[in-house]
Amino acid sequence: MNGLPAAARQRIDRQASSGVRSSLFSAPATAAALSAGLVPVGEVFGCLVMNLGWSGSGCGWYGPLSYSSTSLSGGFAQPASSPVVTSGRGGRYSGMSPYVRAIEAAWAGALQRMLAEAKALGAHGVVGIRIERKPIDNQAWEFTALGTAVRSTDPVVAPHLPDGGVWSTDLSAEDTASAILSGFIPHEILLGLSVATKHEDWLLRTQRMGWDNQEVEGMTMLIQAARHEARARLESRASHSGGAQLVVTQVDLYEFETACSGEAHDFHAEAMFVGTTLTQVPRFRTPATSHVLTVLPLRDSARF
Repeated sequence: MNGLPAAARQRIDRQASSGVRSSLFSAPATAAALSAGLVPVGEVFGCLVMNLGWSGSGCGWYGPLSYSSTSLSGGFAQPASSPVVTSGRGGRYSGMSPYVRAIEAAWAGALQRMLAEAKALGAHGVVGIRIERKPIDNQAWEFTALGTAVRSTDPVVAPHLPDGGVWSTDLSAEDTASAILSGFIPHEILLGLSVATKHEDWLLRTQRMGWDNQEVEGMTMLIQAARHEARARLESRASHSGGAQLVVTQVDLYEFETACSGEAHDFHAEAMFVGTTLTQVPRFRTPATSHVLTVLPLRDSARF
């Protein structure tokens, strides 16, 4: 239990001495887990507080790289008056890169602390994980990870568990059981995050403030860039995690703005994709080939 906070060690000791195994499962969820050989061994929790202070470079207008797109209104390539800068492009300090890296570190830190507690309980995996963040003050945010630790009693699944580690998923107990019974076991929960930034140029301001019903092309480009990069980052992590399949379980998007020089503003779109990778296990044998009678002649059809 090295590295676990005192509160986590106390929870583990309390469960060991009492023999009571807490769980976040409902009765149907418990039944589903047991049907797949998963026995709940305890509720596990991880927490980390991160100060999200410096976000990155200044006005998006001066970003080093832009996200180009074709104008949807005319069908011709029309470069935006100000570029869209994404957190994953153009270097370590491009756009909101430091902000994104801080969120990713806090998200992963809370998850790893929860998994360390699960390992101390002798669990093989954690099901139904929920990772949330909440503001504490202007800059400090609390990141929490909560889930139910489970142990596998299935002799087919056990050899495919990670060596010395704990698998993780945000799938429900019912969905996890369904995956296992179909020949897949969860491997890892992953995050894809991106923040795209665009300066409020003249065209963007005009389209936002006008009375006409029209597309705000700059905002469309901003949101498309954030979603595209977040999805790409999730897929890239999944390809390196050893999972055979990726199940996208959560997609979030929200917008915010920051003051720039003078009365100008930068608009930001933050996109988050969360998913679970699944690894295939040889659960079912291939059925033996058999001869099937496809045509059954009826000698006395009148009797039927």
